[in-house]
Amino acid sequence: MPGPSLATVLKILDNENNLSQRADQKAVSTLSSLGVFMVFFVVYYRSIPVNVITVPLVLSYFILAALSIVWLITALRPRTKHKASPGSVNVTFFGSICRFDDAESYCQALAAQSGDEETAARLFSRQIYEVAQINQVKYRNINRATITVISALMVELVVIIYLFLSYWGSHVPLFT
Repeated sequence: MPGPSLATVLKILDNENNLSQRADQKAVSTLSSLGVFMVFFVVYYRSIPVNVITVPLVLSYFILAALSIVWLITALRPRTKHKASPGSVNVTFFGSICRFDDAESYCQALAAQSGDEETAARLFSRQIYEVAQINQVKYRNINRATITVISALMVELVVIIYLFLSYWGSHVPLFT
């Protein structure tokens, strides 16, 4: 049974690469946004009174922010468990390309592995599979980071509301 055409495989590969780029953009954007909110929180940190309500809130905020940063970094630098065949080299990935001594030896290996259109389609199909595995890890970590960022921002909002209520209603003691 013949495999998919080379054009189809290359289109799928392009889509997977675009998904990978979008994942990186989401992670960087979320990390930047978290950084902005953390700066605001740290600037006003000295105006937060120390009591039984604010201490757990501030601790949970910093724990959630740290977890968010970890998830976002792991989205940018994903780790996958790749089970390559011994001695196999995927000549379409940069790590394998860089292992060749010179451009000529790379061209020879590429020509040997890509032969006809069906062989080239199979070669790029392996790359699609590997990029999809990387994307799966990236998006899982971005989803985790999104949940922890939203949780951190909710805690920050609770702290702001508490500060507003405690300063605004200072004549009526709240939770003290």
